[in-house]
Amino acid sequence: MGVVGNMKRPRIHPAEEARHREAMDGLGVHDASWALAKKVGRSDLLPNQRRMLLFEKTVRGGPIPELFPELAELGHARIPVTLLGAGGVEEAAHIRYLPSSRTYRIIGSGWLRFAEESGISAGHRIDLYTCRRDDGGDGERCLFFFRS
Repeated sequence: MGVVGNMKRPRIHPAEEARHREAMDGLGVHDASWALAKKVGRSDLLPNQRRMLLFEKTVRGGPIPELFPELAELGHARIPVTLLGAGGVEEAAHIRYLPSSRTYRIIGSGWLRFAEESGISAGHRIDLYTCRRDDGGDGERCLFFFRS
């Protein structure tokens, strides 16, 4: 079973999270926090959309707003993010929050390339983590994807 529930936010199963953390440790990321699980929809992979949609109610109270606090303040601003996958896949993209639709979006052609290179298809379940990778400063902000 994938996600363990509680009254506030669902959690990933501890054994599954341990496997994910081992993979992330091997790729040099730190401060990783499980953010959410999502079933990828067809609209998340449409070339004309170039985005993955995350609903505010799924993101709220988790590590995405903590890693990107400026999203709520800047409204439609695009914030750079590095997308990472367990197989060593890496792409540059952006994340933004749209207050009018109360959604977060991972956007750009980098998202579509990342999904393709990672083998992410409609119907797949993904686990998404926030993390940092050393860049000589506070750490490059990243989103790490695991396909289930």
